[in-house]
Amino acid sequence: MKLPLNVKPKNFIWNLFPFSKYTAQAIYPNIYFTKDVYENLKSDKPNPRYIAALKHEQTHIERQKRTGWVKWGFSYVIFPKFRFDEELEALKSSMKYLKERKEDFDTQRSAKFLSGWLYLWCVSYKKAKLELDKAWQE
Repeated sequence: MKLPLNVKPKNFIWNLFPFSKYTAQAIYPNIYFTKDVYENLKSDKPNPRYIAALKHEQTHIERQKRTGWVKWGFSYVIFPKFRFDEELEALKSSMKYLKERKEDFDTQRSAKFLSGWLYLWCVSYKKAKLELDKAWQE
């Protein structure tokens, strides 16, 4: 798959963050993936889950551009509701891609992440699960 120029593999600096080997980051204007995910995306037959992750991160980049990356970043860190709303919009992009390919989406797993430390407890599990299930059904 030909990747956009703003999609990059994580370099050594990302290894300073413990969560980095499990996640992708969208920091305007770039998207950073672990080396193995990046290499898979560049392959002839990339994993659909990784393409869904790319769609997710592209949504963040589009929204950062529209809002302004400084304002977006500040709001993301400071306001839990904003953080949840942004993740939900990005997850909807992933869901749409996966649904078009008849793939499944684990709302329970995503709700656990959204209600946990990785997203700074931005929402309760119950609310995350409810909203994710609703989005998956749409």
